[in-house]
Amino acid sequence: MRQLLRVIGCVAVLCCSASLRAPGASLADGNGQVFVPWRVLNPGDAPVKTSLVLYWIPGSREEIRRSELLVSRPLAVYATQCVGMLVIRPDDDAMIEKFGATGKLPICILAHGDGTAIARVGSENGGLRPADVEKMVREELGTRELEADRMLDDARQKLAAGDRSAAIDLYRKVAAEQCLFPRKARDAQKALKKLGVNVER
Repeated sequence: MRQLLRVIGCVAVLCCSASLRAPGASLADGNGQVFVPWRVLNPGDAPVKTSLVLYWIPGSREEIRRSELLVSRPLAVYATQCVGMLVIRPDDDAMIEKFGATGKLPICILAHGDGTAIARVGSENGGLRPADVEKMVREELGTRELEADRMLDDARQKLAAGDRSAAIDLYRKVAAEQCLFPRKARDAQKALKKLGVNVER
């Protein structure tokens, strides 16, 4: 287990170095290798302050060494959109049981920021297919983007109908997703400003 944590730690150091770069900077190393900024979740760690979190529970030390999830370009991009990337240790029985994953490793679970599971991808022939994990995250982001568009449309309609309070509530919800959907959040912030509402950033 110490060796497993050492391997994850090395990956985390490389990923943290990438995450400290300016926004929009490449997450690739000198050889074009892209690292996903996975962070090991330890007991007592502070909650991740993102609206979406991808939990990866590897099945063994060997998996963490060879898994393509370490170098998935789409997942690295999603991480820049405030999708948290957390590794749950294979011996963390409490967390594994919490997610109903006992005896089902390896597994990836996409969850809300409060830990409520949204979707999951299980193993196929003893391993996880990065394409399946990427698809799971992509589809949820797509669903949320459509919902943000719907809320913006609804807010305009509410405002036109004279329901200022309901419009402000909808605009605030979209504005809160600054990291996931910056352009839509800016539109919502501009609308709120026109309504004389202070927007916290």
